[in-house]
Amino acid sequence: MPVRSAYGLHIRGLDGVTELTATAYPPAGSRPVTVRQRDTEAPEPVPLDADRVVRPLTDGRTLELDRRLRTATFYGPPLDPAVLAHPYLAPVAVICNRWAGRETFHAGAFGLDGRAWVVPGGRTAGKSSLLAALAARGVPVLTDDIAVLDGDQVLAGPRCVDLREPVPGVALPTRGVRDGSRLRIALPAGPHRLPLGGWLFLRWGDGPALTPLGPTELLARLAALRSLPELPSDATRLLGLAGVPAYELTRPRDWTALDATHRLLTATLTPVGAAR
Repeated sequence: MPVRSAYGLHIRGLDGVTELTATAYPPAGSRPVTVRQRDTEAPEPVPLDADRVVRPLTDGRTLELDRRLRTATFYGPPLDPAVLAHPYLAPVAVICNRWAGRETFHAGAFGLDGRAWVVPGGRTAGKSSLLAALAARGVPVLTDDIAVLDGDQVLAGPRCVDLREPVPGVALPTRGVRDGSRLRIALPAGPHRLPLGGWLFLRWGDGPALTPLGPTELLARLAALRSLPELPSDATRLLGLAGVPAYELTRPRDWTALDATHRLLTATLTPVGAAR
């Protein structure tokens, strides 16, 4: 039976879910976790520790992670497996990878010239719409929701992007998920990981325009954005992540600017002499 994987995890219990990459063997460096659902009373919350955590989720469900048993159990009304794969796998990925010493950020990522550009973004930053627009223009999207960094490698997430509303100019098939509140775009299979090329922070304004960020500013932003700050991070690793190019992308709230944004990103982020 094929192995399903995402976020540096190989996942049991979600067999056949197309949002997860299927391979004959677990990807190198991936960690096993079995995903389960229980429509029963949840255990009492347990803070992060060495072996087990129980955390309430924003929708009223509870997630229990057991490090030794390698299980992730969701308590509450059952969810469709495709919705478990995205977005409910995200908190599992964050905790498991932070336990493993990897850094995680609320961010997407896309690839250019064999390198990953990580795009942090909150709820209204337009991260998913930008990634969907890039996917429609043939740019490989590595992850939509969570960026997991294993050293200088960015790990792939589920093969989908979820939108709150249609993006004009994105002529890709969609289907309704999350009780019809999201439009899901399926992404093609891609690499399990890519080396980190740089960081792209989003803001609304005139443009499109790219403004370089210096290492000191980038380090401050990364330190503030890392997931689960109560767990320690390796300062040397964070310094390494701040040693790559970083830009602030300013673009207008105007869908007609998507082509110009794509051209700007390709021209600026693709190394001189590389194929475009």
